Amino acid sequence: MSMNQDKWQRLTACGLLIGIVFVGPLLWSQEPAPEAAGQETEPAKAAEADAAEEAGDSLLDMILDSGITGVAFMGILGLFSVVAGTVAVERAVNMRREQLMPISCVEELEKVVHGSAPRFSALADSCENTPAPLAVIVQSGLARQGQPFAEVEKSMEDAASREMADLRARIRPLNTVGSIAPLVGLLGTVVGMIIAFHTASQSGLGKAELLAKGIYMALLTTAGGLSVAIPSLLLGSFFSGRVERYFRDMDKLLIPLVPHLVKRPQPTKEQSQSAASTSTSTNPLMSNAVRAS
Repeated sequence: MSMNQDKWQRLTACGLLIGIVFVGPLLWSQEPAPEAAGQETEPAKAAEADAAEEAGDSLLDMILDSGITGVAFMGILGLFSVVAGTVAVERAVNMRREQLMPISCVEELEKVVHGSAPRFSALADSCENTPAPLAVIVQSGLARQGQPFAEVEKSMEDAASREMADLRARIRPLNTVGSIAPLVGLLGTVVGMIIAFHTASQSGLGKAELLAKGIYMALLTTAGGLSVAIPSLLLGSFFSGRVERYFRDMDKLLIPLVPHLVKRPQPTKEQSQSAASTSTSTNPLMSNAVRAS
């Protein structure tokens, strides 16, 4: 019973707190009495006109109103957004499946793996002069054709690691922008608060518009940093997942290719003699010939 009472008390307290937070401002922001409204008709209209004019300000006007320091910080964040947008568009165009895994190379690879007579020359021709990661990995395996299994596998693994590292390096600017942009916004926040308190110390708290200008710049740079960082991190995560998915598909295609490139082990002298004796003992014609001799 005590536990239930504590639970109900907590729920009641939470409900009261929510009511105070959300309902209180609505009650406090109610319109004044008709007498006061009638006495202050002209100032109220002027304030409403000013508020409507401020609400109509564009984003550029808001940035310009933040002062030289705010414009500088927002310019840096704008440069970051241009870099992130350029990288995102370039990766969206050049990181498609057809770009990483050419159709001609995939078709010849499947013919080698599933065909009765592998045509390595056709596979080499389809992968030649192609910078696609799949073609580069196949060429590294063909360069070790006829070598032991470990050498062929190691060569293809090294090529795959290099290609994956190269693709990840090309999307790293998105993660860099996503990490640095909030810090630039935070720096702008700190600078804005410093300006605000410096203004307050020089002119006193009576001039609230000067104090509000520094706080305004601080909040604007914070919002700008987060607005640049969040899409950059999302795009970086998206392209990283695409790289991993494509390389998993390449792995499924390349694993069956390795045995076709490996050097067939030659039987030793002892194994050849053992195989010959086994075939002689199991073949009645050969056994009779041995006895007759």
